[in-house]
Amino acid sequence: MRVIVKNLKEVKDFDVKEAYGQDAEGVSIRWISEKRTGGDEYLHNFALRYFTFKPNAYMSPHKHPWEQEIAVTKGEIQVLGAADDQVLKEGDVGYFPAYEVHGFKNLSNGESEFYCVIGCVGKGENCLGLQD
Repeated sequence: MRVIVKNLKEVKDFDVKEAYGQDAEGVSIRWISEKRTGGDEYLHNFALRYFTFKPNAYMSPHKHPWEQEIAVTKGEIQVLGAADDQVLKEGDVGYFPAYEVHGFKNLSNGESEFYCVIGCVGKGENCLGLQD
């Protein structure tokens, strides 16, 4: 096995609304690692994604059967849904258990960004990233 290195700026971003049909505006996603990264010789128990929210952008509340953890790297993100509208700021980490209702809204005047790790459930189909 070898170490796989990627630069975040070289990973293609996709509009969340266009790619998934989700109720979202001004949100993009980059799949940094996913089930196919590295091929069959690597374990794929999680996927790493990077989200960017333009000013006033949001992703409506939703839920899914996998856990999720986010680490805010820029701006302020309001958590929508069952988390009582908590606000996560740069450096904060939020954990969302499976089936927890959650969504996000950018409260910053500029862009907000966070890394997002999700667990691969079942055969890990939820960890298949978007590709060109």
